[in-house]
Amino acid sequence: MEPSKPVENLAPTSTAGFVCPHCKHELFSVGEVFTCSVCRRSFGHFVGLPDFRLGFSESDNAKALAKEFHASWSKLSYADMVRLRFNNLRERGRQSGRDHSTTVWDADEEAHLASYRTRGAAHVQILEHMVERVGGKAPCRFLADIGCGWGRDLLHLSRLADSVIGVDVSAFSLLIAKKLLEEEGTTNVRLVLAQGEHLPFPSGSVDAMNCSATIEHFPNPEEFLQEASRCLMSGGWLFLYYPNRFSLLPETHTGIFGLGWLPRRWQEVVVAKLKHGTWDTTLFSRRGFVRTTRGRFPIAGKWVTGMPPGLEDFAETSKFVSMLGRWYALAKAGFIIARHLPGCERLLSVFAPVHFAILVRQ
Repeated sequence: MEPSKPVENLAPTSTAGFVCPHCKHELFSVGEVFTCSVCRRSFGHFVGLPDFRLGFSESDNAKALAKEFHASWSKLSYADMVRLRFNNLRERGRQSGRDHSTTVWDADEEAHLASYRTRGAAHVQILEHMVERVGGKAPCRFLADIGCGWGRDLLHLSRLADSVIGVDVSAFSLLIAKKLLEEEGTTNVRLVLAQGEHLPFPSGSVDAMNCSATIEHFPNPEEFLQEASRCLMSGGWLFLYYPNRFSLLPETHTGIFGLGWLPRRWQEVVVAKLKHGTWDTTLFSRRGFVRTTRGRFPIAGKWVTGMPPGLEDFAETSKFVSMLGRWYALAKAGFIIARHLPGCERLLSVFAPVHFAILVRQ
């Protein structure tokens, strides 16, 4: 068997599609290693995915799951990967003494597997409607989905652009997304490991960005907004979908009623006490988020909506049903009655939504 060719003997080639996430200068590739032409930082691959993460370290559990997916790629389906992930969560719950959480994960797994092909469709319809309202372009040339997770939005965003790139910090999540796209025959999507605050895209190279239910998890949301502004071309748009801090419904990540109404320093204490978990989420009010966005993003035009699908449609969503349980029928009837009472629908559109949506243009 011939010895493998030394990497040093390979000629470096320019990688015009990516830049250094640290200094934003051109990258060159030698084999599967990207090297910055200025700061000399190097970026490789992990489980077959380009890895542009800066100072980010996944847990040993997450790395092991990604390696398991990668090693058994040809044997696993998308549904298999989802089940393995939820089994992993149940096992971790048992090890930490949180067996009561398994019922929640059982319900989440069942709901996900029942709707993963269609779950992102309504979201993309909202996005298209908002883009049309502000005079943006959809479809477009190049669209980036930041925090793409398991690919449910990517599956439908793929029809809005010639080329789509999915970005996430989680390797096993991107492998789940890759399997979904492969099974559905989607061929115009690339996936990379990177952080929203340090994107590997040249300035002004992205026509559009989607960031759905992700910005609340960034350690510094303002840094992401600045980075998004850098990457977007003139006239490009950024669609953001984020949780409503002052929703009267349970907080979407924990199921705790009224969590967002507490001072931020108390939220972590309450989550630790009631859910035995950590709290890394920044909850925004609608007004507060618009203020944050204006301060970090040069807005040429925007359209903000409180409850995009409308009250009745929102009351039919799986999130609404699962959160309210036996109170679901009563709450739905209340929404229908509220539509016919002067001023009530507008009031509910501020406090009832679990999420808000905003679209800004460069």
